[in-house]
Amino acid sequence: MSDPARLVPLHRTGLRKLTLEQAVRRAQLLVDRSGLLPAVQAHLHAETGAPREFTARALLVGLATHALRLGEMHLTKVLSTLADLSPSARHDLGLSEEAATYRMLWHAFTGLNRALETGSLAIPHNHHWVNRATGELLPCPAHCPHQPITTGEFVGRLLDASVPDSLQLTGVLAIDSTDFETWARRRSWNRAPDVDPDHLPVQDDETHDDKRLPNEPTWPRIGHDGRAQHTVDWDAREGYRSGTNGGRGQVFCGFDLHLAVNARTTTGPEVPFVFTGLHLAPAGSHKGEAGIALIDQVRARRPDQPPITEVLADRGYSYCTPARWAHPVRARGIEATIDLHPNQRGQHPGPIPGTVIIDGTLFTDALPPPLRRLPGFPIGMAKEDKAALHQRYDQRAAYAFTPHSRPDIDGYQRFKGPAVAKRVRCPNYPPSLRLPHDRPTTRCARGMPCACGKTITLGPQDMAWTRQRTVWGTSAWAADYGRRSAVESGNAEIKTHRLHIDRGFTRVMGTLKNTLLLAFAIAGLNVVLLRDWHAKRQRPDPWATLTGEPEQPRKTRRTGTKRRTTTLATLTAGEPPG
Repeated sequence: MSDPARLVPLHRTGLRKLTLEQAVRRAQLLVDRSGLLPAVQAHLHAETGAPREFTARALLVGLATHALRLGEMHLTKVLSTLADLSPSARHDLGLSEEAATYRMLWHAFTGLNRALETGSLAIPHNHHWVNRATGELLPCPAHCPHQPITTGEFVGRLLDASVPDSLQLTGVLAIDSTDFETWARRRSWNRAPDVDPDHLPVQDDETHDDKRLPNEPTWPRIGHDGRAQHTVDWDAREGYRSGTNGGRGQVFCGFDLHLAVNARTTTGPEVPFVFTGLHLAPAGSHKGEAGIALIDQVRARRPDQPPITEVLADRGYSYCTPARWAHPVRARGIEATIDLHPNQRGQHPGPIPGTVIIDGTLFTDALPPPLRRLPGFPIGMAKEDKAALHQRYDQRAAYAFTPHSRPDIDGYQRFKGPAVAKRVRCPNYPPSLRLPHDRPTTRCARGMPCACGKTITLGPQDMAWTRQRTVWGTSAWAADYGRRSAVESGNAEIKTHRLHIDRGFTRVMGTLKNTLLLAFAIAGLNVVLLRDWHAKRQRPDPWATLTGEPEQPRKTRRTGTKRRTTTLATLTAGEPPG
């Protein structure tokens, strides 16, 4: 962790908003780094006939430029951004002197959408590509490794391009889903939420709506997936969003936006919370399957970055049946740190005599009765009370089985008893009696069978629903799971602080079109977040370094009769900002 004393509040850094010229330079570099332009050009630009008036470069750079201005992703507003460009910038994008029309932009955007929908978007074989590991410009081989471009790869390339190569990712993903309402008006309602059976339990009193209007004639309809369709948006479905700030949960109609954010390792320094994955699914869809799709989207990219080894997920994912979440995660060689729903807690018999499973962890029967039933951590719990409860869970952890080896290729893993792990003293395991007396001594009867000194093997199916590397509720688990605040911070950025991704942020219909606009919006947000993160730590903006821009002038403030300018140099030198 960096020294908090070195952090400069963002409002004192004197940063100005990106100018339109700066946004254009970054947008052009973003598009070039993504490598998407040749594929979009090959699809949109015909080899015969009159040349296209609205070029593929104008489409991609226009969307990226508008996203960097952190505005709503309306195509009409993207068109206004293009109209604000200087004549030279418009010429660089291949636009004529005449103003582009909305019809031109819509035709190009729907053409890109259709290419991704039909799987016809591919990089031409005569294209040169950049080796991200060495920086070499190489001709595309006969069987190009980047063909074809799927929607997931399109989104991934944009997000990858928004993160400079100088920023080393950690291989730790914090994932979460948030609601994204459709722009289309709702025309019908269900009596109960239409969500997947693996969804977290929904209380009836949380979804009751006294103001529910009567259904319009012929609504609801049966959608293409067999679920009820309540709007003219053919992909939008009904879902459930949990309450925030003590409010009740609500039913909404639209999509679940699943996001992956780069989080720090358990012992590593702080890192910028940049978005590395995005997956949009109809609301109420299976969260576990969407989470796996999100993880696979990130794993398939950036060979120059560390592989994904950890995922931090909340109950929305971990509550799903193991076959649709825990098993696929473990099969990919990824460790999951999860929270437990009250339905996942409790006491169950262990796999061998002398063992017991409590709150998802395997313990020996020597665990004292006072430590077997511990309360949870309710929202609003006082900090002192929470710390005291963590200490009781720490006492319980001494009696837990701990990993004795890494998991095998087939998923089997050995675990050693607490006496073997030198955590407790047990009379049935004589070597443990030589341990210091500060270790707890079990009440196991000498000569009677117990599991304190045993080593057992658990298969991938054993305790798959709740198993994780740290004992739930302990201080170590709290520190481990607390890293998931990375994605919560990301949600706050896209919902409140920087963007306002809610109903009306886009005005298109369908999963694919919304995915494209959201991908550009979040890629642009990554660029701005990195700029501000480095400014607060008195470091140069990596995107300014990539574009070769000089140090940006900062805001000026009056102090008495003097006017002073705050720059990165003055902050680094320790001078107070003017």
